[in-house]
Amino acid sequence: MTATGYVSTTGDPRKVDVAGDTMTGDLVLNDSSPDTTLSAASKGYVDTAVSGAQQVSPWVFDVTASAYGAVGDGQVVTDGAMSSGSAVLTSATAAWPSSVVGKAISVKGAGANGVTTLVTTVASRQSATQITLAATNASGGAVSGAIVIWGTDDTAAIQAAVDAAEAYLAAGHGYAQVYFPPRPYIVAGALKNTKSGNGQIVFGVYATTANKKILEFRGETDGAAAVRHCQQTQPQFAGSCLLSLGVYSSTSAQIASINAHGNPGVISGPTEGHGYGVNSGGAVYSNVMPVLKNLAILTSHSSFGLTYGAATLWGCANAHVENFGYGTAGVVPGSDYTSPGVFGTGLSVGLLLPAPGNNDNVIARNVSCGGGYTYAMFLTEHAMVDRYMALYCWAGLVAVGTYAGSVGSVHSMNVISASIEACTHELYIMGPGSQGVGPTIYANISTESSTPNIAGTTTGAMNAALGRIVLTGLFTESGVSVSAPTGIELVDGQVPRAIKRKTSGFTCSPLDRTLVCDTSSAGFTGTLPAADFCPTEYVFKNVGANTLTVGTTSSQLIYTSSGTGATTATVATGSTLRVQALYNGSSWGWYAV
Repeated sequence: MTATGYVSTTGDPRKVDVAGDTMTGDLVLNDSSPDTTLSAASKGYVDTAVSGAQQVSPWVFDVTASAYGAVGDGQVVTDGAMSSGSAVLTSATAAWPSSVVGKAISVKGAGANGVTTLVTTVASRQSATQITLAATNASGGAVSGAIVIWGTDDTAAIQAAVDAAEAYLAAGHGYAQVYFPPRPYIVAGALKNTKSGNGQIVFGVYATTANKKILEFRGETDGAAAVRHCQQTQPQFAGSCLLSLGVYSSTSAQIASINAHGNPGVISGPTEGHGYGVNSGGAVYSNVMPVLKNLAILTSHSSFGLTYGAATLWGCANAHVENFGYGTAGVVPGSDYTSPGVFGTGLSVGLLLPAPGNNDNVIARNVSCGGGYTYAMFLTEHAMVDRYMALYCWAGLVAVGTYAGSVGSVHSMNVISASIEACTHELYIMGPGSQGVGPTIYANISTESSTPNIAGTTTGAMNAALGRIVLTGLFTESGVSVSAPTGIELVDGQVPRAIKRKTSGFTCSPLDRTLVCDTSSAGFTGTLPAADFCPTEYVFKNVGANTLTVGTTSSQLIYTSSGTGATTATVATGSTLRVQALYNGSSWGWYAV
């Protein structure tokens, strides 16, 4: 059967096809309990091509349905060229038709310094290989081999589907799904601040006194989190993908937008800029659980980190993110990701999970961040992450204690498996938790970094942080560091037990535990790190004939059997000293146990 609309009885959420696909599925002519609360035009689930046919799932709002009209015709080429200051764009492979005029378009490398990507529209077409844009190359030089993305701007169509889904929820239903058939959708609309959000696509506020609503944004294929190959010369997108054409014009514009309206996202719920996810005598949230499933979102590449985030869920009470891939429209070959530290110039956040104080249901399953953001993901209390990958960001994983006026984190966050590579900071602590305790994070992090580290917004945030990080991968052990004393225990997951043999002076690393010190040739000193907030117990064993001296940092004291501390302790031949850090009410020190 060939039809422009069909209904499947197989349970698959793909209920309406308006693209002219050929299907062999069954038709259901009547819904036994049709929803009469919304008009047919607003539902988007009525099959208008087959008389009398109605979709059996009125809660599904297909963005490509005729009521909304998303096209999903995004295209990408990698051979764009523009002369300096020119609006003419050429490509030998684009094969632009006459209908390209008026389409949204972006050219990576043709934006101003740091902005990187030029976002505009097509003004005219000269041939299949040449068009003229509505804006000129602002990079200050010629551009060649540029990634060019263009297509019909589906922002309004997608927003219409979201609005219809929310109208369905407002009519008394508990669940609605915005469905994206597997196509690349261009989202080039400006950020909207309606519905208390800051996004190209926004969803709204739900009363905390009412039933919690579930609003799902769903695409096709479990492979949405597919990881771009390091030799790939085209940005990664497949299945159901939103290609966002949007970037701030400067760091000042980004700061002003965030201060006024909260962090931006291609998909955005209520934000901190509108008073959600903040502390107002208690945490304030929209009583909604957004679900992002089987989707990929690609945002415009900016070397300064001025791009929009993929999704902002900060002001939502719950969230479930599954099979979700996001990143900027860059590639590894070349210079897009060679300096992740520069992304720290901006303030972009790839994915914001619900703020501290959320309703204890924050799930991220199979999530991939391909890079290009200042912060890859804001992880918050109650979060459970089973597989997470972050590449090429200033901070690969951000554990949030407090942010933007939120309440302080109290409960732990857990990451079963994280792969974080080519990021300036593997883990970053965003503010201290409640009453100066936390955030608390337990994570297994695999990395190939030569300098794996934990850093934070302030020394106080680092001091307050708690938890346990197990490091695996091809990391350089001697490069492991923390920017300030912290309560997070670092563990070397590459060895069954952390036992090392020392034959000369050394300073204990965050990964050290048991130090077998051979003083046969001569005595030497092993120096402890700062005791402040340190969760690690160190054991020194002298197996040589000479004296082992254990020293401290910043003249802190070691308390052995006597009640009087000293800045050093001696360990005689054959003896062992086991010490733990303790605050005695006035200062930190090391105590023999």
